[in-house]
Parts: sequence; C-alpha cells; structure tokens
Amino acid sequence: MKNIIIVFTVLLAISSAIFMGKTVANRQVAATPVFVHNAPERDFPTAQPLQKNALRPDITFIVGEDKDSDNPFYTQAENYYRTHPEAKTEWLITHLRSLKEVRDYLTEHARGKWGIINIVVHSNEWTGMSVSVLPEGARATAMSIYDAIDEGHFQPLPDSIVDHRTELHLHACALGKNEDLLDAISVAFGGESAGSPRVRSSKRFIQYITTEAGTERYLSEYWHTYFKTGYRPHDINLTKQLEKKYPDAPVYFYDALKRTQPRFAGDSYHYFFNVPVNWTVTFPTEADRPKLDTDEAKEAFLYHQIELLEMVGELNIPVENFRWQYKYIEHTFEDGTTEPAILIKGKSSVLCVLKSLTAPSPHNPKHPLPSEDGKQTSSL
Repeated sequence: MKNIIIVFTVLLAISSAIFMGKTVANRQVAATPVFVHNAPERDFPTAQPLQKNALRPDITFIVGEDKDSDNPFYTQAENYYRTHPEAKTEWLITHLRSLKEVRDYLTEHARGKWGIINIVVHSNEWTGMSVSVLPEGARATAMSIYDAIDEGHFQPLPDSIVDHRTELHLHACALGKNEDLLDAISVAFGGESAGSPRVRSSKRFIQYITTEAGTERYLSEYWHTYFKTGYRPHDINLTKQLEKKYPDAPVYFYDALKRTQPRFAGDSYHYFFNVPVNWTVTFPTEADRPKLDTDEAKEAFLYHQIELLEMVGELNIPVENFRWQYKYIEHTFEDGTTEPAILIKGKSSVLCVLKSLTAPSPHNPKHPLPSEDGKQTSSL
C-alpha cells in the first residue's frame, strides 16, 4: 500500500468528530450549523441586573436546538435560565452555534468583567460536546480546540473582561469526565495565566424538567453497556450485563429498560444512541487491494488497522461491540486524484440507564419534585 488515508468519524445525533491520519493535511469540515432564534431582542438583557451580581453581569448561551420532541433539552434549558428566580441570567443568547462565536460575543458585548458564563450544549463521555469550534468547522475536541488556538483562529479572552473570579459553567452531560477537553476550553477562553476563568462541568447527566412550579435542573446518575447496532440483546440479557458490571447500583435495571422517559424525579429510565466509525484505506492499484470474500479475511484486515483500533480504544467501546461492514470504493484526494480503497464502517449502540436525583441542582429550589418513595427533598 502506497498510502493509507484514515478517516475516523464518531457521531451522536447530528454531530460529528473527525480524526485524520498523518497523510491528510486538513480536517474535514462538519455540516453547516443551523442558526435559530436570531431575533434582535435575543441580544438584549432578559432581566434587570440581579442584586447578587450587580457589578458583574451573568450570561447564558444555548448553543443548539432540539431535534427530537421527546427530548426538549434546549427548550427546557432556555426556560430555566430565562425564568428561574436564582439561575436566570441578565443575558440569554440562543442563536450562536460555535465556541468561536461565543468567544466573540463575550468580547463585543462586554460591560466590564463577566461573572458567570453558562454554555448549554449536548454532550456525553464518548463523543464530547455537540458544538463546533469555528463556524462550519470541526466538532469541539481537545485536539481541534488546540489546533484553532495554534492557527490563530481562537484568541483567549482579554484580562479586561474575564479573570479568576469569572466562572465558565459548561452544562453538558458527563463532560466533567473529559479532563483533556476541559483543559483545552480553559486555555481557549482564558489562556494559561493564573488569572484565567474557572471552568466547571458535571460528571453526571443533566436534565431540565418543567412542572407547574416552573423549570428545574436535575442531575442523573447513569450506567451503560454496549451492543452491536441492530443486534440488541433481550432485556433479560442486558439486565445481566448491567448487574454484572454494576453490582451495587441502586437501580432495578430490568424495570428501567421498560421506560424511555422518567415519570418523576428519582425515577429510572433508559435511552440508547449509535456511535458510527468510518475508516478508509487506499491502495496504489486494484491489484494491491485485497479480496475480503470471507469472514476470516475481513477480520484479519480489520485487526491490521492498528490506528483504527487505537482510536476505537479511546472510546472504551470493545471492538467486538461494533457491527463492521466493508465496501470497495474509489477514494478522491483533495487534489482531485483517486485511488482504489476499502471503506470500513462500524457501528456500536450505547445503552444508558439513568436515574435522576430527587432534588434539583444546583440552587436548592423551593419546589422539588416528589421522589420515588413519595417524599420530598430540598438539597443534594
């Protein structure tokens, strides 16, 4: 093989992460972001300055829009930061879709130094944040953020508008488990000086729930397992997998697998999503491209792709939990030339069982939802 072109793609919902091998000069560009809620009034304060932070304005960015009516994450989050008596911020911005746009907005609309900066975005521990670094650019990973900094596209916020008293809160599910990404975001927004903003994020899943009392923010513990996409095991077998992996978990897994939404705070439920992987290997001629006409030949070819296996390993999803498919293609390089290639497509399903905590977080609201045993709590 003269060249090996590796393209590794991880997707969750409509988002993607791109990893390229050494022979590829540039990252592929993600899909063009969709801009919504760009009415002028969205760029003006939503409330009078709060007494608790009279000298430092707080601001919230909702950097996505709901695609599934069963999961109104962004809609509920907007309600929360617009109306909650303790969590609402003076500014609520909903039309930006990249970290660079958020950074620029903070610079252009600064009125002194910022207090709390909230960024609400979908995330999980496998695929990171569902937002791009630059408009129409690559998904935000530690690597793509540092590249944007090194290439001069992302300058840290100046000391005149953020400092060590500024708090950058990333409201993104389980992002707190990705320390490399949090470090990159900290450098991107504050530089590497001792006076840079503090970056905070939860290691749990986040859920916003609206009741007659208003919208509250809840954290959820979660437990997960994997299976080949299209080959979901019976719930009994999934339960055994989860019980073996988490013998002390305070949840009835079999019962949670019957629900895809919580019935009340403290209830258990589940959801799953797919993690696709695309990997392309090119060859100088048709004669150099191997024939993959048996299962043994396909498996041997797969296990010779060391970089692919290493990248899959970074996801902590076992290779055997992917469904692998192979396709002969003609790969087109950036200069327009083509070569015979083999496209390897893998897909794994991640199933998560979640159990929301019974008290809202983090403001100790006055109206918590009832817990599973009918009681009420007011703090974590």
